[in-house]
Amino acid sequence: MVDPDSLSDGELLSAFQQGNDRAFAALYQRRHLEIYRYILRYMQGDEAAASDIFQDTFIKIHEHAHTIRDGNNVRSWIYSIARNNSLNALKRMRRQVRLTENHDDLEDADTLPPDAKMQRDVLYQKLDEAIGLLPENQREAVLLREFEGLSYAEIATATETNVGIIRQRLWRAKQSLRSMLAPFFEDGNDPGKEEEDHG
Repeated sequence: MVDPDSLSDGELLSAFQQGNDRAFAALYQRRHLEIYRYILRYMQGDEAAASDIFQDTFIKIHEHAHTIRDGNNVRSWIYSIARNNSLNALKRMRRQVRLTENHDDLEDADTLPPDAKMQRDVLYQKLDEAIGLLPENQREAVLLREFEGLSYAEIATATETNVGIIRQRLWRAKQSLRSMLAPFFEDGNDPGKEEEDHG
């Protein structure tokens, strides 16, 4: 039997379309963690809502797998379902909650001095808050690009737009983030400045 790990997302979905349930299980194992992480960030840390959306997302993927013909766009298609479910949930909730997920892929906190760790944690908190204040289309572009690592083309497919618009949204988002975070760096949070003040 062919090792599922050697198959692309498109090949796994194709095998599932032909009745191979193990292929869908393999696709789930490959993508479920990143999809849940994306939904959790999109919902700004609301774990209960993210869990419900995640389950609904994979139910829809299972139910609509037969509609996919282009095996090259399976990952983008999965993200588009997760995105639409998250958007619909936000509309129903009519509120937004703060992003609280940890930045697991960043520098190990144990290697930092206490002052540096505190400063870093404050910066992450300010960054999360700033991302949450971005317009919806800019926020999702940042999440998909900077947190999930999707290409511009994959983001364009997932959001049903084009690469030019995605580039524009990311540029505007970064300009807004710089503006929102500027006071943090101007209020004496530069370690070098602090050393100069005490010199």
